[in-house]
Amino acid sequence: MKKRVDFIKRYEPSVQAFVEGTFDGDRVLEASSGIDQDLPLAGLLLGVKDIINVDGYRTRCGSELPAQLFEGPQASCVTRLVNAGAVMAGKTVTAEFAVSDPGPTRNPRNLLHTPGGSSSGSAAAVAAGFCDIALGTQTSGSVIRPAGYCGTVGYKPSFGRVALDGVLPFSKSMDHIGLFAKDMSTLAAALPVLVSDWQRVEEGPAVNLSIGVPKGSYLNLARPRLLAQFREKIQVLERLGAGLKPIVLCEDISIHNDNHDLIANAELYRVHEAWFAEFRNVYGPMARAILEFGQSISEQTLARSLKQARGVQLWMQDLMKAQAIDAWVSPVAPDLAPEGLSSTGDFRMNAIWSYTGLPIIAIPTGIDDRNLPYSLQIVGRFGQDEALLKIAQHIFDHIGVSELPLAWNA
Repeated sequence: MKKRVDFIKRYEPSVQAFVEGTFDGDRVLEASSGIDQDLPLAGLLLGVKDIINVDGYRTRCGSELPAQLFEGPQASCVTRLVNAGAVMAGKTVTAEFAVSDPGPTRNPRNLLHTPGGSSSGSAAAVAAGFCDIALGTQTSGSVIRPAGYCGTVGYKPSFGRVALDGVLPFSKSMDHIGLFAKDMSTLAAALPVLVSDWQRVEEGPAVNLSIGVPKGSYLNLARPRLLAQFREKIQVLERLGAGLKPIVLCEDISIHNDNHDLIANAELYRVHEAWFAEFRNVYGPMARAILEFGQSISEQTLARSLKQARGVQLWMQDLMKAQAIDAWVSPVAPDLAPEGLSSTGDFRMNAIWSYTGLPIIAIPTGIDDRNLPYSLQIVGRFGQDEALLKIAQHIFDHIGVSELPLAWNA
C-alpha cells in the first residue's frame, strides 16, 4: 500500500481527482493496516463523489456555498462498501452540485482533455489507478459518460436499486448512485455489496444473446469515427453468435432528452430554492442558468412531464420484452472526450437510459491515436442488473480492453 500511496502523491497533482485536502496518505495506510482480509472488498481503495456524505469528511459539492448546508449522516452506499473492507482514499471532484460547472480534474489518459462529468473525479481516480472503485451519481449521463471518456468500467443501476440517502439530490425522479471499477472482476465483487437484494445468477457464459442496436435519431448523434468503431465491435459479437436487432428507438431522441431535462432541472430548483434565494450570485454560471430555468417550470408542467416519463419507462420495458432484447448496445457519447476543461461532454446518448431507469454497464473497447478511449454502454432490462452483469462480462471478454495507457506512459 505504501507504493500505492506514493504513486498517488506523484500523479495526483497532474490529474486533480481528489477534492483538495481529502487524500491523506497516512490515513490510508493506517486504515488499510487493520482490514480483515476475508472481507469481499478487503483493501480496495474507494473514492466518493463530493455530493455524497462520508463520516469525517466535509461535503462541499464543488461549490462555494457554506459547507454546513450539506451536513448529514454518512450515505448507506458508503457504509456498505466500507463495511465490506473498502478503504476510503478521499472525496472526489464533482461539477458544482453535479450540474455542469466543471472542477479542475483532468483526464488521466490525455491531460489536455476533460474526464467528463459530473462524476469527473471518481472516473479519473479509478482510471489513473488511484482508486479501485469510486462512487458517482448519474442524473443524465454523469457516470457512464466519464467512465467512457476515461476508459474505465462504469455501472448505473436500475432506478431505485441503490439507496440515495446521504446524497445531495439533483432530481429525485432521475438520480442514480453509480460505481466506477478498475476492471470487470472488481465490479462483480462490488455489486453484490452495493446493490439491494442482489441475486446470484447461474454460472456459465451468456449465450444466444439478442442485442438491440438503437438506430435512427439516437445513433445518428454519433460521429463517424465512433460509429465505425462501434460497428466493428458489434460485428465481432454477431460473428460469435449474438443476434443483432437494429431497431428505431424513437423518431426524435431530442423529445425524450428535453423532457428529461425539464424534469431534472425543475426538481433541482426545488432542492435549491431557499439556498438560491440567498446565494444566487455564489453559484457558478451554468448552475445558475439551469436553476433559473428550473424556477420557470410550473408544478402543472412538471406533473405532466413526470406522467409522460412514466409512460416512456413502461413503453421501453414493453419494447424490450416484445422484441426479446436482452440488452441494448451503443456508444457512450457522440464523440470521444472533448479537448479542454470547459465542458463535461455531451449527454444526449445517456439521458434516455436514466429517463427510463434501465441499468447500464460501460466498458472500454479501444483507444485512438491521441490516447482517448472508445467505450460502449450495455443497457439491460429494468431490475435485471444481475443478468446485465453477466451479459456485460461476456461482451467484455470478446471486445473489451483490459489495460489502457495513462498519459504519463503513452
